[in-house]
Amino acid sequence: MRRTGQGHHLAVTVLELEGQPNPEALDQATETLGKRHPILHSRLRRSLRTFEAAWHPSAPRPIPVHHHQPQDLDTLIHQLLNDDSIDILADGPNLHLHTLPLTPDRWALLILWPHALLDGIGIDKFVAELAGSETGPAHGDTCTTEGSPSALWKQAEPVLKEMRGFPNHRVRSLHQKHSKPTTSHFEVIGFNRQESDAIRRKMASTAGELLLLPYFACCASRAVRSIIASRHPNEDAPILLSLPVQRQPNPSKRPLFHNHMVAYSLLLTGGELKDLAPATKNLYRAYASFLRRKLPAAMEPLTKLIERCPSRFYLKPASLYLKGEICSLFHSHTGQFPTHTTSLFGSRLINAYHVPSVSSPPGIGIFFSEFDAQLNCTISWKKGSLNPNELTLLKNTLLSDLRVTNHQ
Repeated sequence: MRRTGQGHHLAVTVLELEGQPNPEALDQATETLGKRHPILHSRLRRSLRTFEAAWHPSAPRPIPVHHHQPQDLDTLIHQLLNDDSIDILADGPNLHLHTLPLTPDRWALLILWPHALLDGIGIDKFVAELAGSETGPAHGDTCTTEGSPSALWKQAEPVLKEMRGFPNHRVRSLHQKHSKPTTSHFEVIGFNRQESDAIRRKMASTAGELLLLPYFACCASRAVRSIIASRHPNEDAPILLSLPVQRQPNPSKRPLFHNHMVAYSLLLTGGELKDLAPATKNLYRAYASFLRRKLPAAMEPLTKLIERCPSRFYLKPASLYLKGEICSLFHSHTGQFPTHTTSLFGSRLINAYHVPSVSSPPGIGIFFSEFDAQLNCTISWKKGSLNPNELTLLKNTLLSDLRVTNHQ
């Protein structure tokens, strides 16, 4: 994103709470965490000899907290995603907290963080520490890559062979080749308890309760495909989907920082995505085949190679290989968030969700999470990737697949 003038890869985690902010408790927590984790005030540097990236911390100090006057919540999120206040290559804080009064008896805590440092698991652990319910050591402060590049390349060969078949299909995303992507935009769709129950019932009857990831991934893929098919009606409009999977299967061992996941790249043709129920089964079969052929074992060394290699050395060849694309969309379902935290600083938590920024290509991301048995969906896109009519088509397709009608 930085190299193409698209800003920085940031996300905002929104925690809506009862009552009003407690500045004293907030200052105490941010001072404690800032000193406990020097990585929160560090810069990322890459070795000129090995190309390995490592965090170089500065003196520990409190996490910055910004208190805002009442204003529109979405407007503030948009501002935070686009103002580039966090730069992982420069000295300074890598995480900011913002408080915003919403009503006389409700406020929001916004956490602005970079994807180079945290992911959905990491921010969940951070929220637990912020609430004082978890005080474990800071694992993953520095990214380390084991193995020589030649050995890693050899281990990654099976998945590279798999990827060589992708150009046989005309993969597209919502990226517009003649537009310059700039600002990040988003829309959060919050489903009430009745709507969330209806979505889960349809999922259970369509795909089974154990197929949560394939089901929501298919709903997101079909929504994006509806736009691609409308732009290119004479093409099959396949979808190249990157599914995030945890590198560490044991949740207790997942680090707070640098807990990056392996991305499984799966390709589904337009025919395989035509109807939701068969599409979910097709995606599950593709995922099962990926596991059966032991391709995850090859994805790990490929991921390590990518971590060691400066982005310009692999993104450009990959883009040329796929005719300017890298995938069709970004997608994840983090499940319950937060997993354990129910209150912060004496205020009861009443909603929580993430708003990530995305790059273009693909120009679009559809992300799900759940709080107190109620689903939240964030649609994130780059300016120029969607026009208003296409956004309406995307949302209508998504809501129809989820079986949500007349959503306000």
